[in-house]
Amino acid sequence: MPQYCCVPNCKNSKGGHTFPKDLILRKIWIVAIKRNDQQTGKLWQPGEHDRVCKDHFTNDDYTSTLLGERKRLKKDAVPSLFKFKKSVCPRRKLKRVFEDPVNPVIFENEENEVINEIIIDHSCVDVAVPVDCEPSQNNNVEIQCHLLSDINSKFSIENFCENPGAIKYYSGFNNYNHFMFFFNLLGPVVFDLNYKCSLLEPKDQLFLTLMKLRQAKEDLELSIFFKVSESTVSQLINVWINFLYFQLKEINIWPEKSIVQETMPSNFKSAFPTTRVVLDATEIPISKPQNVDAQSMTFSTYKNKNTLKTIIGCSPRGLVSYISDSYGGSASYIVTDK
Repeated sequence: MPQYCCVPNCKNSKGGHTFPKDLILRKIWIVAIKRNDQQTGKLWQPGEHDRVCKDHFTNDDYTSTLLGERKRLKKDAVPSLFKFKKSVCPRRKLKRVFEDPVNPVIFENEENEVINEIIIDHSCVDVAVPVDCEPSQNNNVEIQCHLLSDINSKFSIENFCENPGAIKYYSGFNNYNHFMFFFNLLGPVVFDLNYKCSLLEPKDQLFLTLMKLRQAKEDLELSIFFKVSESTVSQLINVWINFLYFQLKEINIWPEKSIVQETMPSNFKSAFPTTRVVLDATEIPISKPQNVDAQSMTFSTYKNKNTLKTIIGCSPRGLVSYISDSYGGSASYIVTDK
């Protein structure tokens, strides 16, 4: 059975090289071939049987053996030979009015493209030149590979002690002290969770979980950042989300009426002065349950998929002040509101 090359626009069916097991090098290969998943639009992820043929490697990527066997691919080799299509902007015609006569001359450039040049007695020449709309594909790959090479050091909250902008971006906390204040509030139980990971400190486990929640990053990407396996990332996220739920659910998030009135925006207050909460129902997609009764209970005719329904309440200022219990997607909003 022929094994086709997975690189876009390559029709080679003579097999090739499997993707490396090293996570960083594997990610560099994925970026280099510039293939996107047609359904998600994100970077395509190779399967067990996907191959990159030898046409995309240079001779320097191979090493010869003393016994005259076929050349072997070096461990650090990266595919670099591609035939990506370049998009070129349509040429814009340049116009200029002169009193003196002009003589049009036609010539060919190095790429055998015909270009019209206007030669003028005033020694002023306007030439329509094709310009690439996008940066060079090779340069783009080099930049992305360079960014990936910066991930040699393990991600840690300690790396951003003096960078509040990065902490805000990744976790939502204002700065390092704000993050550590919340972490310390969780208590000593963070050092004795059900799943223990000796590779990451508890505060970095929390940091990883917040990055997942705030940035919706893939487990593969987080595993590269924190130098752990994908399964470890998945286990940590499940444990920490459950832990945070039980730790934070007892907090009373319903604000006093006086606080709502004091913080209410003036425009809102003039139109709806007595409002304390703005309610909205939402549906969260879930995996299809195996149990038939659970399938029926969670199926939403509105979303045409299995969901959980809940009601979120916000104060006029935007503070989340109410979260209802979750119900199956088949439940009516009246039942949910109760």
